[in-house]
Amino acid sequence: MQKINIALCGTGNVGSSFIDLILQSKEKIKSNYNVELNLNLIGSRKGKINNSDFKGKIETDILKVPMSNEVDIIVELIGGTEISYELAKLSLKNDKHFVTANKSLIAEKGQELFKLASDRNLHIGFEASVGGGIPILRTIRDGLISSKINWFKGILNGTSNYILSKMYLEKQTYEDALKSAQKLGFAEPDPSLDINGTDAAQKTAILSFLSFSGKISPRDIFFDGIKHIEPIDMEYGKELGYVIKPISIGFNEEEKLLLGSFPAFIQQDEIIANVNFETNVIEVNSKNTNSTAFQGPGAGGYPTSSSVMNDILDIANGKVFDYSNLMRKIEVNNFDEFITKRYLRLMVKDESGVVAEISKLIAEKDLSIDNLIQKEKNKTEDIIPIVIMLGECKESLVSLLINELENLNQVKGSIQHIRFIE
Repeated sequence: MQKINIALCGTGNVGSSFIDLILQSKEKIKSNYNVELNLNLIGSRKGKINNSDFKGKIETDILKVPMSNEVDIIVELIGGTEISYELAKLSLKNDKHFVTANKSLIAEKGQELFKLASDRNLHIGFEASVGGGIPILRTIRDGLISSKINWFKGILNGTSNYILSKMYLEKQTYEDALKSAQKLGFAEPDPSLDINGTDAAQKTAILSFLSFSGKISPRDIFFDGIKHIEPIDMEYGKELGYVIKPISIGFNEEEKLLLGSFPAFIQQDEIIANVNFETNVIEVNSKNTNSTAFQGPGAGGYPTSSSVMNDILDIANGKVFDYSNLMRKIEVNNFDEFITKRYLRLMVKDESGVVAEISKLIAEKDLSIDNLIQKEKNKTEDIIPIVIMLGECKESLVSLLINELENLNQVKGSIQHIRFIE
């Protein structure tokens, strides 16, 4: 029977769940895979863990862990890109396989680490970095990589989806929905990376790298957060048959990519529109299999730990994937070229000639208006909302239009702009 010695660095929520999972599933893995997984070393700066069943050694200096001669695999569940990056390099340079749930690390430093792993015939496992417990990365790697992937779209950030779901289904304010997410552990005390779109952009970069087999940086991803979304926009969208969701997209047209992550209107009868709260979903369209959707928990200690365990079992079974082979040069289009329908909400003075002036500016840009509605019931004093649905147009053109509309004396405040994904 093969014995695999494992060291864990990081004993937070996910790390603690991983310790529980590996100790609980040890006998089952022995029986099913003829492999003994032995967690014999934990890196914890506090020098202690909350699990009395662990009988191995605890090392307070995290960077000493990869130096151990009694370890085959290093599992990193710390997060961030400082100590985790140093840990990854040391692990690979000391001939240790490396498994992580760290999307920041893979998105920012993956190219360098994949080359280092390739030179030493080592495996880097990062299934848990996208989609938590959804096996989307191995599905693409093992099942779809021989087929041209045309596009993917989905929800990759459970915090944003939870907040927008509470606002839509329970009429909560953004602030109350965020507090609820923090209370349940779906949002960090500082939720900035989730709500400003950074987290989803990093995951989109990783998903794009595997889907389209090319060098992708988080800097190639256009992203926008959810903080500007208001209940009134959800109400208007519902009247039109749409739901607002935090959407990540990757489109591959003639070997040119268009990548983004932002809140968008989705038709109410779509699969993605009906995935709520902290759940993630990814729909992938490929040449040979058409469209397939994958749905499941996007975060949480045990779902994430399950993905980490799958990577460990890959290594135990001799599956060493050379990701450096996928690092070809690939062109990423500027997001200014993105073409889709648009929702604009303007707060304007309730006076004659306003709609005509707005329509004139739109016509000058040679843009079409699919719908224009004055929301009389939401009128306050002399200010009335106007909702405009534009036909398909480029990002660059609608940005110019918004700038000109905001300069009109009749328009008050910023214009709300939400994209449609169909």
